[in-house]
Amino acid sequence: MSEINKNWAISGSGISMDSNFIKSLLKGEASDPFQVLKGKIGVLFSNFTLDHFIREEVIHDDYTLSQNSHRSILTFSSGEQKKALLNHLLSKKPDFIILDNAFDMLDKESCNDLMSRLKELSERMTIIQIFRRKDRILPFIKNVVSFQEGKVLFSGTIAEYERQFKTSNNFLVNSTVPQALVEFELIGIPLIEFKNVSVSYGERKILNNICWKIKSGEFWHLKGPNGSGKTTLLTMVTGDNPKAYGQDLTLFGRKRGSGESVWDIKKKIGYVTPAMTVLFRGRHTVENMVISGIYDSIGLYKEPRSLEKKLADRWIDFIGLTDFKYKWFSDISEENQCLVLIARSMIKHPPVLILDEPTHGMNDYNVKVLVSLINKIAKESQTAIIFVAHQSEKGLNPEFTYELIPDVEGSIGVRQ
Repeated sequence: MSEINKNWAISGSGISMDSNFIKSLLKGEASDPFQVLKGKIGVLFSNFTLDHFIREEVIHDDYTLSQNSHRSILTFSSGEQKKALLNHLLSKKPDFIILDNAFDMLDKESCNDLMSRLKELSERMTIIQIFRRKDRILPFIKNVVSFQEGKVLFSGTIAEYERQFKTSNNFLVNSTVPQALVEFELIGIPLIEFKNVSVSYGERKILNNICWKIKSGEFWHLKGPNGSGKTTLLTMVTGDNPKAYGQDLTLFGRKRGSGESVWDIKKKIGYVTPAMTVLFRGRHTVENMVISGIYDSIGLYKEPRSLEKKLADRWIDFIGLTDFKYKWFSDISEENQCLVLIARSMIKHPPVLILDEPTHGMNDYNVKVLVSLINKIAKESQTAIIFVAHQSEKGLNPEFTYELIPDVEGSIGVRQ
């Protein structure tokens, strides 16, 4: 096999993990342009595979990925989980490995470690990377293949692919952010305020003297490496972490533990993360999904008022999914599901909107759409936005950055 054809990057648009293409490759039934892999042993390195092992551990006490560590795979950081998965897959002595979203949810150090490992592996086996964003194609891959409806649309070098499949640099949302039916009256007070908050789990110190104040309308980027305490910080904001009790933490004008319920906190927060889609496996239309945000319910269980339907339809128009209004949420793409979840969270203009790794799994075009929508919401509403990601996205305009920097005494927080 010539060097230029040894490794491939495959456009991820329309490629799902249960597609016939993936199945045929893993069964050793490869077709053009992958005939050289026919009869070879392949493995799939993806979140899809990782989720399978996590479910097996939870449901059947199968500790395949963590058997040598005496820990649950759920306690591993994202980087540790992917390292354990890769080691397990390599124990099968494959001839090729298919990568899907290999670097999503990883910090810079974990990305560099995985990149070095894959570069080493590419010298003795074939690497096939399914990509959604061109800037994430592995540097040692020289060829690109693109599929449409199961057929090869393009096969050639990366340079040829970039010339043929250019995406516009900008995406603009022309409509205005729809207004809420009822406004929260919290203007003028800090929405969230940490004062010298420290958190430990046993001997493990997570956060050290965190001081962070968030006001209405502010746009923050929260970042930090895997294991730095971002999730701990967020669960204290959402009311899900009992470590918040006894701390100098004020949420929406009330000190945590002063009698407010978790429900009182959650109704003031919109929360969006790709993992949320598993909560909505029922048959809910896109319109009903957005309306359910008014009631903070998983699904809609009462007849909506006319005003609620009209407001939901304005949000659906705003996110560019007018033609999807009556489609089942479970049947639309993951990218569009994320947009719907944002509309669902924002329909009541919550004081705080948390976007936790929202670009996970998105292609270049959808990232541009999302970035434009977030900037628009930040500019035209009083909702404070916390964008959680290891790195900022090109074109995104947060006003402030709060970075968690790991230390032996627990991560410290630095405002930038």
